[in-house]
Amino acid sequence: MSTDERAPDVLQELYSTGLMVGLLVDIELERAGVPTQLFSFLGWVSILQPVTPGRLGLETGLPATTIRDHVRRLVERGDVERVANPADGRSYHLVLTRKGTRLARRGWPAVVAAHERVAAHLERPIAEHIATARELRRAVRLAVEEARLESVRR
Repeated sequence: MSTDERAPDVLQELYSTGLMVGLLVDIELERAGVPTQLFSFLGWVSILQPVTPGRLGLETGLPATTIRDHVRRLVERGDVERVANPADGRSYHLVLTRKGTRLARRGWPAVVAAHERVAAHLERPIAEHIATARELRRAVRLAVEEARLESVRR
């Protein structure tokens, strides 16, 4: 098989890796007694706050409808709140509530444990893998944006 025929392999690897990362983190969160539902999304809010739903969409790749659903559920649970965007007064930012902050902090050791499990099996320094993962994530995000623009233009 030529290199060109095998090019999609990187996408298969990324997809499979993403699924396995989710599984591993969920296992560690369950062991720590932390609810797994929406924890990853809550983590993005924690890292980026104050953050707009649009920025969350760009970072996670989730469609706007899914972002709205996740935000609604996290607001209903009391983990996240909407605050007015001081830049325009119409839109809003998302920030963690005290409850959401406690949940994110309670779950962080599980994320660290998952990271340590993976790092123990790596053959190269973690920094190299992080750089490659960021490069791949950026490239995939740009490809998604291009594909969406092309779809809109049609």
